[in-house]
Amino acid sequence: MAKGKAYIPDWVTDQIAVGGAPMSYPALDALRAEGLDCILNLCAEFCDLKDYEEQSGFEVYYFPIPDEETPDLAELEKALEWMDEAIYLGKKVLIHCRHGIGRTGTVLNAYLLRKGLGHKLAGRKLKPLRAKPQNFAQWRFVRRYGKQEGRLTVREPSLEAKHLVDLYPFFADYERTVEDVDVLLQGACSGPCEHCGQDHDRCCFELVTLCFAEAVYIAHTINMVLDSAKRLEVIERGAAASKRIRQLGYTPENPDSLTASLWHGYSESRIRCPLSHEGQCLIYDSRPLNCRMSDLDSEQARHLAVTKFLPKTLRAISANLFFAYTSKFPDGRPPIFTLPDVVSGKFVQTFFHHLLRLS
Repeated sequence: MAKGKAYIPDWVTDQIAVGGAPMSYPALDALRAEGLDCILNLCAEFCDLKDYEEQSGFEVYYFPIPDEETPDLAELEKALEWMDEAIYLGKKVLIHCRHGIGRTGTVLNAYLLRKGLGHKLAGRKLKPLRAKPQNFAQWRFVRRYGKQEGRLTVREPSLEAKHLVDLYPFFADYERTVEDVDVLLQGACSGPCEHCGQDHDRCCFELVTLCFAEAVYIAHTINMVLDSAKRLEVIERGAAASKRIRQLGYTPENPDSLTASLWHGYSESRIRCPLSHEGQCLIYDSRPLNCRMSDLDSEQARHLAVTKFLPKTLRAISANLFFAYTSKFPDGRPPIFTLPDVVSGKFVQTFFHHLLRLS
Protein backbone atom coordinates (compact mmCIF):
# COMPACT_ATOMS: atom_id res chain seq x y z
CA MET A 1 0.00 0.00 0.00
CA ALA A 2 1.25 3.46 -0.82
CA LYS A 3 1.89 6.27 1.63
CA GLY A 4 -0.98 8.71 2.10
CA LYS A 5 -2.30 11.64 4.09
CA ALA A 6 -3.90 11.28 7.48
CA TYR A 7 -7.38 9.76 7.23
CA ILE A 8 -10.25 11.64 8.87
CA PRO A 9 -13.67 9.98 8.45
CA ASP A 10 -16.98 11.84 8.53
CA TRP A 11 -19.14 10.67 11.42
CA VAL A 12 -22.85 10.23 10.70
CA THR A 13 -23.71 8.92 14.20
CA ASP A 14 -21.69 7.69 17.17
CA GLN A 15 -21.36 4.31 15.44
CA ILE A 16 -21.44 5.06 11.71
CA ALA A 17 -18.75 6.86 9.72
CA VAL A 18 -18.17 7.36 5.98
CA GLY A 19 -15.15 8.21 3.89
CA GLY A 20 -12.93 7.32 0.98
CA ALA A 21 -10.83 4.19 0.63
CA PRO A 22 -8.04 3.98 3.26
CA MET A 23 -5.13 3.56 0.86
CA SER A 24 -2.22 3.44 3.31
CA TYR A 25 -1.25 1.81 6.57
CA PRO A 26 -1.31 5.19 8.37
CA ALA A 27 -4.88 5.61 7.11
CA LEU A 28 -5.85 2.23 8.56
CA ASP A 29 -4.10 3.13 11.82
CA ALA A 30 -6.06 6.39 11.89
CA LEU A 31 -9.35 4.47 11.53
CA ARG A 32 -8.39 2.25 14.44
CA ALA A 33 -7.49 5.32 16.49
CA GLU A 34 -10.98 6.69 15.75
CA GLY A 35 -12.42 3.60 17.43
CA LEU A 36 -13.74 1.95 14.26
CA ASP A 37 -14.08 -1.85 14.38
CA CYS A 38 -15.81 -2.76 11.11
CA ILE A 39 -15.62 -1.72 7.46
CA LEU A 40 -18.29 -2.01 4.77
CA ASN A 41 -16.05 -1.93 1.68
CA LEU A 42 -17.84 -1.01 -1.58
CA CYS A 43 -14.73 -0.77 -3.82
CA ALA A 44 -15.07 -3.06 -6.83
CA GLU A 45 -11.91 -1.54 -8.32
CA PHE A 46 -9.63 -2.39 -5.36
CA CYS A 47 -10.42 -6.05 -4.72
CA ASP A 48 -7.31 -6.60 -2.58
CA LEU A 49 -7.95 -3.67 -0.25
CA LYS A 50 -10.26 -5.80 1.91
CA ASP A 51 -7.32 -8.14 2.63
CA TYR A 52 -5.22 -5.25 3.96
CA GLU A 53 -8.18 -4.08 6.05
CA GLU A 54 -8.67 -7.54 7.54
CA GLN A 55 -4.95 -7.92 8.21
CA SER A 56 -5.11 -4.63 10.11
CA GLY A 57 -7.69 -6.15 12.48
CA PHE A 58 -10.97 -4.87 11.04
CA GLU A 59 -14.06 -6.99 10.49
CA VAL A 60 -14.77 -6.41 6.80
CA TYR A 61 -17.89 -6.97 4.74
CA TYR A 62 -16.93 -6.79 1.09
CA PHE A 63 -19.80 -5.56 -1.06
CA PRO A 64 -18.25 -4.47 -4.38
CA ILE A 65 -20.27 -2.01 -6.47
CA PRO A 66 -18.87 -0.76 -9.79
CA ASP A 67 -18.17 2.97 -9.88
CA GLU A 68 -21.19 5.16 -10.77
CA GLU A 69 -23.56 2.15 -10.48
CA THR A 70 -26.22 1.06 -8.00
CA PRO A 71 -26.14 -1.96 -5.67
CA ASP A 72 -27.96 -5.24 -6.26
CA LEU A 73 -31.01 -5.13 -3.98
CA ALA A 74 -30.71 -8.67 -2.58
CA GLU A 75 -27.00 -8.23 -1.85
CA LEU A 76 -27.67 -4.81 -0.33
CA GLU A 77 -30.08 -6.36 2.16
CA LYS A 78 -27.38 -8.83 3.25
CA ALA A 79 -24.87 -6.02 3.71
CA LEU A 80 -27.29 -3.91 5.73
CA GLU A 81 -28.23 -6.89 7.90
CA TRP A 82 -24.52 -7.32 8.66
CA MET A 83 -24.32 -3.63 9.51
CA ASP A 84 -27.40 -3.90 11.75
CA GLU A 85 -25.76 -6.73 13.69
CA ALA A 86 -22.46 -4.86 14.08
CA ILE A 87 -24.20 -1.75 15.41
CA TYR A 88 -26.40 -3.80 17.73
CA LEU A 89 -23.22 -5.33 19.20
CA GLY A 90 -21.86 -1.86 19.89
CA LYS A 91 -19.29 -1.81 17.11
CA LYS A 92 -18.41 1.21 14.98
CA VAL A 93 -18.69 0.87 11.20
CA LEU A 94 -17.02 2.72 8.33
CA ILE A 95 -18.75 2.71 4.93
CA HIS A 96 -16.42 3.54 2.05
CA CYS A 97 -16.04 3.38 -1.71
CA ARG A 98 -13.08 4.92 -3.59
CA HIS A 99 -13.83 8.58 -2.86
CA GLY A 100 -16.59 8.18 -0.26
CA ILE A 101 -19.22 9.96 -2.33
CA GLY A 102 -21.68 8.27 -4.73
CA ARG A 103 -21.70 4.58 -3.82
CA THR A 104 -21.09 5.36 -0.15
CA GLY A 105 -23.91 7.90 -0.11
CA THR A 106 -26.28 5.50 -1.87
CA VAL A 107 -25.69 2.68 0.64
CA LEU A 108 -25.79 5.07 3.62
CA ASN A 109 -29.03 6.60 2.37
CA ALA A 110 -30.53 3.13 2.00
CA TYR A 111 -29.48 2.28 5.56
CA LEU A 112 -31.10 5.43 6.93
CA LEU A 113 -34.31 4.54 5.11
CA ARG A 114 -34.07 0.98 6.40
CA LYS A 115 -34.01 2.35 9.96
CA GLY A 116 -37.22 4.25 9.31
CA LEU A 117 -35.98 7.82 8.97
CA GLY A 118 -37.84 8.51 5.73
CA HIS A 119 -36.47 10.66 2.91
CA LYS A 120 -36.76 13.97 4.77
CA LEU A 121 -34.85 12.92 7.92
CA ALA A 122 -32.35 10.93 5.87
CA GLY A 123 -31.72 14.05 3.77
CA ARG A 124 -30.93 16.03 6.90
CA LYS A 125 -28.37 13.42 7.94
CA LEU A 126 -26.76 13.48 4.49
CA LYS A 127 -26.78 17.26 3.99
CA PRO A 128 -23.45 18.08 5.71
CA LEU A 129 -21.69 15.08 4.15
CA ARG A 130 -19.90 14.54 0.86
CA ALA A 131 -21.46 11.09 0.76
CA LYS A 132 -24.61 11.37 -1.36
CA PRO A 133 -26.06 9.63 -4.41
CA GLN A 134 -24.40 11.33 -7.38
CA ASN A 135 -26.33 10.40 -10.52
CA PHE A 136 -29.87 9.75 -11.69
CA ALA A 137 -29.56 5.96 -11.33
CA GLN A 138 -28.40 6.21 -7.73
CA TRP A 139 -31.07 8.76 -6.77
CA ARG A 140 -33.75 6.65 -8.48
CA PHE A 141 -32.53 3.55 -6.62
CA VAL A 142 -32.80 5.37 -3.30
CA ARG A 143 -36.32 6.60 -4.06
CA ARG A 144 -37.43 3.08 -4.99
CA TYR A 145 -35.77 1.62 -1.90
CA GLY A 146 -37.55 4.18 0.28
CA LYS A 147 -40.93 3.14 -1.08
CA GLN A 148 -40.10 -0.49 -0.33
CA GLU A 149 -38.96 0.16 3.25
CA GLY A 150 -41.73 2.59 4.20
CA ARG A 151 -41.46 4.63 7.35
CA LEU A 152 -41.81 3.76 11.01
CA THR A 153 -44.77 5.30 12.77
CA VAL A 154 -44.91 3.35 16.05
CA ARG A 155 -41.84 5.05 17.55
CA GLU A 156 -39.42 7.79 16.71
CA PRO A 157 -36.80 6.45 14.28
CA SER A 158 -33.46 5.56 15.87
CA LEU A 159 -30.23 4.41 14.30
CA GLU A 160 -28.53 2.85 17.29
CA ALA A 161 -29.37 0.80 20.35
CA LYS A 162 -28.22 2.58 23.49
CA HIS A 163 -26.47 0.46 26.13
CA LEU A 164 -28.01 1.17 29.51
CA VAL A 165 -25.06 -0.10 31.56
CA ASP A 166 -21.52 1.22 31.17
CA LEU A 167 -19.54 -2.01 31.36
CA TYR A 168 -16.09 -0.38 31.32
CA PRO A 169 -15.50 -0.05 35.10
CA PHE A 170 -16.57 -3.65 35.73
CA PHE A 171 -14.46 -4.96 32.87
CA ALA A 172 -11.49 -2.93 34.15
CA ASP A 173 -11.84 -4.58 37.59
CA TYR A 174 -12.09 -8.00 35.98
CA GLU A 175 -9.04 -7.40 33.78
CA ARG A 176 -6.99 -6.39 36.83
CA THR A 177 -7.95 -9.74 38.35
CA VAL A 178 -6.78 -11.48 35.18
CA GLU A 179 -3.45 -9.66 35.41
CA ASP A 180 -3.05 -10.87 39.01
CA VAL A 181 -3.75 -14.45 37.92
CA ASP A 182 -1.20 -14.18 35.10
CA VAL A 183 1.41 -13.03 37.61
CA LEU A 184 0.51 -16.04 39.76
CA LEU A 185 0.89 -18.28 36.73
CA GLN A 186 4.36 -16.97 35.95
CA GLY A 187 5.45 -17.45 39.55
CA ALA A 188 4.09 -21.01 39.69
CA CYS A 189 5.92 -22.23 36.57
CA SER A 190 9.17 -23.99 37.44
CA GLY A 191 10.30 -23.74 33.81
CA PRO A 192 8.96 -22.33 30.55
CA CYS A 193 5.18 -21.98 30.84
CA GLU A 194 2.92 -23.81 28.40
CA HIS A 195 -0.51 -22.24 28.12
CA CYS A 196 -3.75 -23.98 27.29
CA GLY A 197 -5.33 -22.62 24.12
CA GLN A 198 -1.97 -21.75 22.61
CA ASP A 199 0.64 -24.40 23.38
CA HIS A 200 -1.74 -27.29 24.06
CA ASP A 201 -5.48 -28.04 24.23
CA ARG A 202 -5.61 -30.55 27.09
CA CYS A 203 -8.04 -28.46 29.13
CA CYS A 204 -10.27 -27.72 26.13
CA PHE A 205 -12.33 -30.84 26.85
CA GLU A 206 -13.16 -29.87 30.43
CA LEU A 207 -16.38 -28.14 31.50
CA VAL A 208 -15.70 -24.51 32.39
CA THR A 209 -18.03 -22.42 34.58
CA LEU A 210 -18.11 -18.63 34.85
CA CYS A 211 -19.37 -16.14 37.39
CA PHE A 212 -21.75 -13.40 36.24
CA ALA A 213 -19.09 -10.74 35.60
CA GLU A 214 -16.89 -13.15 33.66
CA ALA A 215 -19.86 -14.44 31.65
CA VAL A 216 -20.75 -10.90 30.54
CA TYR A 217 -17.08 -10.17 29.78
CA ILE A 218 -16.59 -13.33 27.69
CA ALA A 219 -19.85 -12.78 25.78
CA HIS A 220 -18.81 -9.19 25.03
CA THR A 221 -15.36 -10.35 23.88
CA ILE A 222 -16.86 -12.91 21.49
CA ASN A 223 -19.09 -10.25 19.98
CA MET A 224 -16.28 -7.73 19.57
CA VAL A 225 -13.34 -9.96 18.57
CA LEU A 226 -14.90 -12.50 16.20
CA ASP A 227 -16.31 -11.61 12.82
CA SER A 228 -19.89 -12.49 11.92
CA ALA A 229 -19.12 -15.86 10.26
CA LYS A 230 -16.79 -17.07 13.02
CA ARG A 231 -19.23 -15.87 15.69
CA LEU A 232 -22.01 -17.93 14.11
CA GLU A 233 -19.76 -21.00 14.09
CA VAL A 234 -18.90 -20.77 17.80
CA ILE A 235 -22.54 -20.09 18.72
CA GLU A 236 -23.57 -23.29 16.93
CA ARG A 237 -20.81 -25.27 18.66
CA GLY A 238 -21.82 -23.72 21.98
CA ALA A 239 -25.45 -24.73 21.44
CA ALA A 240 -24.40 -28.33 20.68
CA ALA A 241 -22.27 -28.46 23.84
CA SER A 242 -25.10 -26.94 25.91
CA LYS A 243 -27.45 -29.65 24.65
CA ARG A 244 -25.01 -32.35 25.72
CA ILE A 245 -24.67 -30.86 29.22
CA ARG A 246 -28.44 -30.97 29.65
CA GLN A 247 -28.49 -34.59 28.49
CA LEU A 248 -26.03 -35.31 31.29
CA GLY A 249 -28.47 -33.85 33.83
CA TYR A 250 -27.57 -30.19 34.07
CA THR A 251 -30.38 -27.78 34.91
CA PRO A 252 -29.27 -24.14 34.54
CA GLU A 253 -31.72 -22.92 37.19
CA ASN A 254 -30.25 -25.38 39.73
CA PRO A 255 -26.51 -24.87 40.44
CA ASP A 256 -26.52 -28.09 42.50
CA SER A 257 -26.96 -30.04 39.25
CA LEU A 258 -23.29 -29.31 38.49
CA THR A 259 -22.27 -32.54 40.20
CA ALA A 260 -18.96 -34.37 40.08
CA SER A 261 -20.53 -37.06 37.90
CA LEU A 262 -21.72 -34.42 35.42
CA TRP A 263 -18.23 -32.92 35.21
CA HIS A 264 -16.79 -36.39 34.67
CA GLY A 265 -19.43 -37.26 32.07
CA TYR A 266 -18.72 -34.09 30.14
CA SER A 267 -15.00 -34.82 30.12
CA GLU A 268 -15.63 -38.41 29.03
CA SER A 269 -17.78 -37.17 26.15
CA ARG A 270 -14.70 -35.38 24.72
CA ILE A 271 -16.69 -32.28 23.82
CA ARG A 272 -14.23 -29.68 22.60
CA CYS A 273 -14.61 -26.13 23.89
CA PRO A 274 -16.65 -24.15 21.35
CA LEU A 275 -13.95 -21.44 21.41
CA SER A 276 -11.21 -23.91 20.44
CA HIS A 277 -10.28 -24.10 16.75
CA GLU A 278 -7.49 -26.42 15.58
CA GLY A 279 -6.06 -26.44 19.09
CA GLN A 280 -6.03 -22.64 19.41
CA CYS A 281 -8.32 -20.51 21.57
CA LEU A 282 -10.14 -17.96 19.41
CA ILE A 283 -10.11 -15.45 22.28
CA TYR A 284 -6.79 -16.52 23.82
CA ASP A 285 -5.87 -13.14 25.32
CA SER A 286 -9.30 -12.98 27.01
CA ARG A 287 -9.74 -16.68 27.80
CA PRO A 288 -11.61 -17.56 31.03
CA LEU A 289 -9.78 -17.65 34.35
CA ASN A 290 -10.40 -21.38 34.81
CA CYS A 291 -8.61 -21.96 31.51
CA ARG A 292 -5.66 -19.86 32.69
CA MET A 293 -5.47 -21.67 36.03
CA SER A 294 -5.40 -25.07 34.34
CA ASP A 295 -1.76 -24.23 33.57
CA LEU A 296 -0.77 -23.95 37.25
CA ASP A 297 1.76 -26.68 38.02
CA SER A 298 1.64 -25.92 41.73
CA GLU A 299 -1.25 -27.49 43.64
CA GLN A 300 -0.71 -24.99 46.46
CA ALA A 301 -0.96 -22.04 44.06
CA ARG A 302 -4.04 -23.53 42.42
CA HIS A 303 -5.70 -24.04 45.84
CA LEU A 304 -4.92 -20.46 46.84
CA ALA A 305 -6.33 -19.07 43.60
CA VAL A 306 -9.47 -21.19 43.54
CA THR A 307 -10.47 -21.18 47.21
CA LYS A 308 -9.35 -17.78 48.49
CA PHE A 309 -8.29 -15.20 45.94
CA LEU A 310 -10.70 -15.60 43.02
CA PRO A 311 -14.08 -16.32 44.67
CA LYS A 312 -13.98 -13.24 46.87
CA THR A 313 -12.76 -10.93 44.10
CA LEU A 314 -15.09 -12.19 41.39
CA ARG A 315 -18.05 -12.29 43.74
CA ALA A 316 -17.58 -8.58 44.49
CA ILE A 317 -17.29 -7.62 40.81
CA SER A 318 -20.30 -9.76 39.90
CA ALA A 319 -22.41 -8.31 42.72
CA ASN A 320 -21.65 -4.75 41.60
CA LEU A 321 -22.43 -5.56 37.97
CA PHE A 322 -25.62 -7.34 39.03
CA PHE A 323 -26.66 -4.20 40.90
CA ALA A 324 -25.93 -2.04 37.84
CA TYR A 325 -28.30 -4.18 35.75
CA THR A 326 -31.06 -4.70 38.31
CA SER A 327 -30.72 -2.00 41.03
CA LYS A 328 -30.48 -4.76 43.62
CA PHE A 329 -27.71 -7.00 44.93
CA PRO A 330 -27.95 -10.77 44.40
CA ASP A 331 -29.59 -12.63 47.27
CA GLY A 332 -27.77 -15.76 48.33
CA ARG A 333 -25.60 -17.76 45.95
CA PRO A 334 -24.58 -15.72 42.86
CA PRO A 335 -25.51 -17.21 39.48
CA ILE A 336 -22.98 -19.49 37.79
CA PHE A 337 -22.97 -20.20 34.05
CA THR A 338 -21.32 -22.84 31.89
CA LEU A 339 -19.04 -21.63 29.11
CA PRO A 340 -21.13 -23.37 26.38
CA ASP A 341 -24.23 -21.50 27.64
CA VAL A 342 -22.34 -18.20 27.54
CA VAL A 343 -21.03 -18.84 24.03
CA SER A 344 -24.46 -19.88 22.74
CA GLY A 345 -26.22 -16.98 24.50
CA LYS A 346 -28.38 -19.29 26.63
CA PHE A 347 -26.95 -17.78 29.81
CA VAL A 348 -29.16 -14.71 29.31
CA GLN A 349 -32.24 -16.86 29.80
CA THR A 350 -30.70 -18.35 32.96
CA PHE A 351 -30.01 -14.84 34.26
CA PHE A 352 -33.64 -13.80 33.78
CA HIS A 353 -34.84 -16.95 35.54
CA HIS A 354 -32.57 -15.96 38.42
CA LEU A 355 -34.18 -12.50 38.49
CA LEU A 356 -37.66 -14.02 38.59
CA ARG A 357 -36.72 -15.96 41.71
CA LEU A 358 -35.56 -12.75 43.36
CA SER A 359 -38.74 -10.81 42.55
